[in-house]
Amino acid sequence: MDLMNNGNGVSFFKILLRDDVDYLPLPSSFAKRYLKKKKKNVTLVLKTKSTIKWKVMYLEIEDRYYFIHGWLNFINDNHLKMGHFLVFWLLSPSIFQVWIYAPNGCLTNPTTTCSGGSKNENILKKPFIKEEEASDDDSMESDKKSLKRVITKNYIHKMLMTKSFLQDVGMNGCRRLRLKNVDGKVWEVKVKRYGRKVAPYMSTGWIKFRKENKIEVGDLCEFSHVKANLLRVHIFKKGKQVNKNR
Repeated sequence: MDLMNNGNGVSFFKILLRDDVDYLPLPSSFAKRYLKKKKKNVTLVLKTKSTIKWKVMYLEIEDRYYFIHGWLNFINDNHLKMGHFLVFWLLSPSIFQVWIYAPNGCLTNPTTTCSGGSKNENILKKPFIKEEEASDDDSMESDKKSLKRVITKNYIHKMLMTKSFLQDVGMNGCRRLRLKNVDGKVWEVKVKRYGRKVAPYMSTGWIKFRKENKIEVGDLCEFSHVKANLLRVHIFKKGKQVNKNR
């Protein structure tokens, strides 16, 4: 991506190619020059022509740079779709002014509602979960062939897994998984990994699976390995007892 400078600040642009992921890759040349001196895992602010502000986390991973937690809120609140053209002007060390252009080339009107704010502050503190933290998470139980996960607000947009589970079922190198519900319908999801010490998680495709199977906070999902990269998912609604020895 080319940098643009009108004498009053610096900027970069992005054409939105995905509207269902919770991160935005940044131009490396821009990040290295204007953001690299920041401490890791810092919170930045995005603002539009309206008075609303969105918090996002800026993260550097292996010489790549991202906006992560909070980015999906920005997408949803501003009704962004593939093809939108975004220009990010750096107003201060921690604030970006974002100009949003529709695919037809016209500047869009800013939204007047925001789903983010203080509700996202706890998420912003932990962008990714390390493998050792995932192993100690009391909402997860696993054995060699299955993994149980209680759905919390942190897993609305992605589903955390463990390296040990993927290794035990022979899927440690898989970048895509297939999820099969009890009715036999299959969904494909991507697996993301950020560094060696970070637990892998399901990203693109997980939201669709969760919505179409009406999975809510408090429900329990049990992932059982079937074959290759196929997992069968049993969904237990909140409050329903699960026999752990079955």
